[in-house]
Amino acid sequence: MENVMKRTTIMIEPDVLYDLQQLAQERSVSTSQLIREALATYVLKQQKRNPVVNPLLALAGLGASEEVTDVADGQDEQILRKGIDPITGWSNHDEPGY
Repeated sequence: MENVMKRTTIMIEPDVLYDLQQLAQERSVSTSQLIREALATYVLKQQKRNPVVNPLLALAGLGASEEVTDVADGQDEQILRKGIDPITGWSNHDEPGY
């Protein structure tokens, strides 16, 4: 995929711009490249400091507890033992139409 960039304008103090230009020249890169790298580093650092919390992740573990409990009532095993009825499907009831 092609790397598409957007043009923007920033206001910067002359002495900071001069220092940026000197650094860029020493590294043999453009001033724009140096600014992009600095911004990317800053944004990454901020994201690590204040990660975006996905509200759906809060649901993970909802209802989790230290105590292991078995809520099965044994009905599934009975249904599976009986098999599927061709008319009523999976049912634990012997009465027709139930």
